Amino acid sequence: MSEQTTQKEKVMGKINEIKKNVETFIADVNVNELKESLNTMVKDAQKDFSSLVDKDLGALKTKFAKEKSILEKKAKKFYEGHKKEIDALQAKFEKMVKNSGKKPAPKVAKAAPKKAPAKKAAPKKVIKVVQKISKTSKKK
Repeated sequence: MSEQTTQKEKVMGKINEIKKNVETFIADVNVNELKESLNTMVKDAQKDFSSLVDKDLGALKTKFAKEKSILEKKAKKFYEGHKKEIDALQAKFEKMVKNSGKKPAPKVAKAAPKKAPAKKAAPKKVIKVVQKISKTSKKK
């Protein structure tokens, strides 16, 4: 148990020592001055950051404008190179649309008058013949 009490005393001694160091530091430094210097540092950092961002933003805008003009030139050149193909495809498409619109509707044939169905006596005989044939084929 004596070991635990000595350890407790050592820890308490260290805490008291740290407490004294903090108190002396606070007594030496004026907190209001520290706050003011910290505020000025933050304001200066904000000004520096905003000036850097503004410079970068301007550079980005000019770079974007250059890239935009280059891309527009390339797109125009590509279009001019393939204009004949595009026009030919457009003409084919328009022709197909016109032809599909001009097709007449399919003619409906007039219905022929219906005749009364004739009586069929043959189906019974056919069924018997089929049954006989199937029986003989099974035997083989």
